Amino acid sequence: MTGYASSIIDIAINKEEKMSLSIHIKSLNSRYFEANCKVPYLLHNTEVAFQKILKQKLHRGHVYLSIKVQSDNIKHAVIPSLQTVQGYLQAITTIKKECNIKEDVSLQNLLQLPNILQVEEEALSKKTEQLIIDEVSKVIDQLVHARKTEGKVLVQDIKAQLSTVGKKLTLIKKASAKAIKDKKQELDTVIAKLQNFAEDDACSNKCILETQKSILITELEKIDINEEVVRAQAHLKNITSWLTSDQETKGKKLDFILQEVNREINTIASKCSNFTISSLAIDIKSELEKSREQTQNIV
Repeated sequence: MTGYASSIIDIAINKEEKMSLSIHIKSLNSRYFEANCKVPYLLHNTEVAFQKILKQKLHRGHVYLSIKVQSDNIKHAVIPSLQTVQGYLQAITTIKKECNIKEDVSLQNLLQLPNILQVEEEALSKKTEQLIIDEVSKVIDQLVHARKTEGKVLVQDIKAQLSTVGKKLTLIKKASAKAIKDKKQELDTVIAKLQNFAEDDACSNKCILETQKSILITELEKIDINEEVVRAQAHLKNITSWLTSDQETKGKKLDFILQEVNREINTIASKCSNFTISSLAIDIKSELEKSREQTQNIV
């Protein structure tokens, strides 16, 4: 979602007057959309339109739009503030009367007083406002293009991380099959020993073997993680499909699916105490964390 674009444009106000504007748009990562517009007074009427088009094209991110007037060739009318002048004259008359001052007030004296003259702001026409909105839209398109270019690099990075996760899941599946096989062999050995005892034979060794048998059966039930591995692999395929889809907004969806993969890995690690599987689960969680950080940059 990070990106930057800028442009300097000349907008014709009429046949004789024009205005030069510099447009800057910056986008930072954010879970939601938030726009901050800094525009000159002349463009306050178009700020809502800017917000709308930014939301429509950028979807997510903390967006900063800045528009500055580079040069202004518009002829502004300078008009006197008659009410202010009359107020000054009334105050001066009162001062002269109360303080017994007979000196006359000249035009030069009045012009030195603040707020005597005002520059009349001219509103832009709807046509001019639309021209500026269209130019801002073009700069947004530049930003979108920059974000897409960065996104292609991110996609390749995430795919590489998911490929590593997929390979380690395959290793976990193999390690789990071996662990189950070893446990079954231990169970078969215990069962064979128990069969050598007579039914009415009571001894401490038989009780120990019965306990060991129960423990092995429980462990066999726990270390069967095939269901979790299959679900995790299905999630990985789903992520790959989303990465290559034409959907404009996919960052939140990808983050959600990565959370689901992480849950499956946590379940695998908690069910199976095998050292190899635990070590592979830690490696996978590390790769998933990298992918989740990258998805924060995806719209």
